[in-house]
Amino acid sequence: MKRWLLMTGIVTKATLLFWLLAAAPVFAGPAVTGGARPAAGGEAGRAIRGGNILSTPSSFQEVTAAFTASPTSGSLGDAVEASRITFSTTETIEFDAVLFESGLAGTTASLQLYIFNQAGKQVPPTFVVSGVLAPDDLTGFFIQLSPGSVPVGQVKWVMVISDAFGNLFVTPLQTLNVQ
Repeated sequence: MKRWLLMTGIVTKATLLFWLLAAAPVFAGPAVTGGARPAAGGEAGRAIRGGNILSTPSSFQEVTAAFTASPTSGSLGDAVEASRITFSTTETIEFDAVLFESGLAGTTASLQLYIFNQAGKQVPPTFVVSGVLAPDDLTGFFIQLSPGSVPVGQVKWVMVISDAFGNLFVTPLQTLNVQ
């Protein structure tokens, strides 16, 4: 009887361990990555400074531009060219915020992305990426969410950038359509 109980306990523990290892990715939540791109002068810097993107600042403490795009590995200009507001649920979505702040180059920033439904309620979770190095004073910060991380329908989003000096920079509300 003791041998049977011992064997049952071992099998139960092994089964539980394998189940936890297999189920861990399910409980981990959506994949989120983030980073920063310098606006390497030239056309990208001029286009953003000209206000051609989806938002315009109302004060110097705000983000210069904010937009959603298909993920790119290129420059900020490439991200601007890939910008759009309608995505499929099977696509990775990149949320971009361009910040022009003198003295930010070489410091780190923390990025937070908030998504709201049509009723104005926040859709959890808040996506956070910390320790992002700002390569330039004009920097394009981005957060990429894996497919299925954003609910279907029209949502609004806001990105908050906090720099190493404790300053907060907030994008205006942006619209995103997920089909």
